[in-house]
Amino acid sequence: MVINTNIEAQRTATNLMVSQKQMAKSLSRLSSGSKIVTASDDAAGLAVSSRLDSQLRRLDSVLNNLGNAMSLTQTQDGYLSNIDNALTRMTELAMMAQDNTKQGDDLALYNEEFQQLMNYVRSTFDKDFNGVKLFDGSYVDITIDAHGGTFPVGGVDLGASVYTSALKQQEWKLTSPAWATSKSGYVLNQGANRFAKTGYKLDSDLWYKQSTDSWSTSDPSDGSTKINAGTFVRVKAGTFDSAPPAGSSTTFNIGDFTTVDLSTNGNGVFAAGDNGHDPYSVGSFVSDEPVGNGDLENHHRSAVGKGHFVTIDPINEDPSATTYGSGTTVTSQQDLSGFATDEGGVKITTVVAAKDALTKIMDALDRLH
Repeated sequence: MVINTNIEAQRTATNLMVSQKQMAKSLSRLSSGSKIVTASDDAAGLAVSSRLDSQLRRLDSVLNNLGNAMSLTQTQDGYLSNIDNALTRMTELAMMAQDNTKQGDDLALYNEEFQQLMNYVRSTFDKDFNGVKLFDGSYVDITIDAHGGTFPVGGVDLGASVYTSALKQQEWKLTSPAWATSKSGYVLNQGANRFAKTGYKLDSDLWYKQSTDSWSTSDPSDGSTKINAGTFVRVKAGTFDSAPPAGSSTTFNIGDFTTVDLSTNGNGVFAAGDNGHDPYSVGSFVSDEPVGNGDLENHHRSAVGKGHFVTIDPINEDPSATTYGSGTTVTSQQDLSGFATDEGGVKITTVVAAKDALTKIMDALDRLH
């Protein structure tokens, strides 16, 4: 029995298998872009490559950290630039307020802008970047290399005394109870009365006869009572059963105001306890603008904003007003000297105050720079 073996064919098959393995390895390297695909390709080289790859990935994280740190410092720098501009403008206003040719109203306008800028600067004190405080004086350690090395950034402290001194809000210690309004409205500069019932102001002298319930524009010589021009009357059984002639009187509707003392006018028809009117003292708060046929002119009232302090309880006009007892310290740019003690604050309402404010703001600018 003879067995024939084709040696050349076996050799060819073996070489083909080797070629296929090499080609597979080459394709693997080409597709992965890596010379070392498996540990068997180069064990030592793979170890070095893995260590370098780890370092590169850590460096990528470092770059990300540095990018966030740059964003933080850029945000901080943006705020500081605006603060610098605000403080610089405040020094200009403080300097202009030292002009002795300016009147109190001029200084009040300067101070209004000054306080707005001050409020803006104070509002930046609590700003943060992703929860990290920007201006509390603390430092943030930023990783700067693949081995965990750090570098501190931040450290701006707007809470330092030089800033708080330059930006101190005006405080007052109340010497009597006061109320801060919860909405804007008007404060009366003169005592007034609001009509609770329709009233009529006589534009000329009139005569009224109760028995016939009649009005006359001239004396009928029949015992009619003369009512002088300017008198307020209202329809009330037993006194005036009908309204005066429309052509000789002006109608005041419910809610209208008058500066006339109704309790002593109109033959007693608006007397106290009659519920024909509601008295408002000087300094009273009115939530809605007094309009209509009332005679409460512009100079009789002053527009005020939310938070204005009054010393007369505005419960009927503003039941949500905040009550402050005597001895309480409050913050307000409003002049409370009539019912509070000045506890100090940076302002430019006088030449002396403007000089003091300028010094403090300049110190803050020097620290900021």
